[in-house]
Amino acid sequence: MFDLDKWQEIWNTITANKVRSIMTGFGVFWGIFMLVLLVGIGNAFEGGVMKSVKGFATNSCFFWTNATSEPYKGFRKGRRWVMNNRDIETIKSQVKGVEEISPMLFGESSSKNVVWGRKSTGAQVTGVYPGHFNIQTQTVLHGRLFNDLDIQNQSKVALLGRTVAQNLFDKDKNPVGEYIRVNGIYFQVVGVIRPNSQAQVGGDALTSVYLPFSTMQKAFNRGDTIYFMAATAKPDVPVTLIEKQIKDVIKKNHSIAPNDDKASRSFNMEQEFKTFQNLFLGIRWLIWFVGIGTLLSGIIGVSNIMLVTVRERTREIGVRRALGAKPIAILTQVISESFVLTFIAGFGGLFLGAIILEMISMGMQGAPDDGMVFIPPFVSFGTAMISMSILVFSGLLAGFIPAMRAMSIKAIDAIREE
Repeated sequence: MFDLDKWQEIWNTITANKVRSIMTGFGVFWGIFMLVLLVGIGNAFEGGVMKSVKGFATNSCFFWTNATSEPYKGFRKGRRWVMNNRDIETIKSQVKGVEEISPMLFGESSSKNVVWGRKSTGAQVTGVYPGHFNIQTQTVLHGRLFNDLDIQNQSKVALLGRTVAQNLFDKDKNPVGEYIRVNGIYFQVVGVIRPNSQAQVGGDALTSVYLPFSTMQKAFNRGDTIYFMAATAKPDVPVTLIEKQIKDVIKKNHSIAPNDDKASRSFNMEQEFKTFQNLFLGIRWLIWFVGIGTLLSGIIGVSNIMLVTVRERTREIGVRRALGAKPIAILTQVISESFVLTFIAGFGGLFLGAIILEMISMGMQGAPDDGMVFIPPFVSFGTAMISMSILVFSGLLAGFIPAMRAMSIKAIDAIREE
């Protein structure tokens, strides 16, 4: 049953010394306030980084070549070599864990290497397989992506990054079907794309022109050369496993020493993503450690003030005990006072922190999000509930020691004390 007199008495006790109560509660207020801000900003940073790699295959790995560092099978140390088309076919047949594979070939670029009519612009020219767009996914703004027929038929078609299309064509014009000149050779535009991920390997898709890999090899007389290669693993297959198997196949094809890791270079996106996850886990732990540590200092201040309050009310407590008040009633009274003071201060910090995060979020909504490291900050419902639980527990903890001190007061000793 709700006891109005009891809660009025608690409120009167807290407000009897307003300055002391405000200064005491400020420590709790500040602890929760900083915890909410830190969690919100941490979420904004984590969300921004993960958004920047959204659309990039996390189960991918990439390969390129370097000079050999060891002599092998009659070849001297320091030999330069390149991957070729045979490597792709061998990998497809021997490495069963590979799901997608795409070689990459880079063309010459200049400030005006892509031309349409009287307009020209500079662009990175890249030859790829259709699988490339499953590794680094793209949004198709117009037209379509490459397909296997484009590779088999060596079709003279091109995909334009959004920025390239904007530089060449009018805003309301659909470039699909138009012919452009890339490094002196004509290609028909079949699509306009923009990347789904800000993290990109092999150049910025916005400022790139993509050609079918086989077409680029033939049109620009690149022979059997592969500059760069990307692959993804099938579900439940570790990327590290296919990375090693692919490197073993490539080394065998080109007579590279099996232990010559400097000659065949690679990096693994799965490991990079795990590094990100571990980093964010550490940041979350640090945020909660700092926030709860700040809150704990406020709780200690509340507990100390409640001890002072109990000392000041020793005579009052003695009179109550003499009149028959049970120890549990004294215990409840002190803990309730501590809880109310802590809860009001903590809820104020939680509310103000949430308001500030919401204001920041509203201010960021109108800003362009291209290249932003942060998303609008937020605090999840679960985090808010955890914060409220911490408040409740903190209020009870702050009042427990003073309450035990109050229970230890003997009625006769309290009444005698002046």
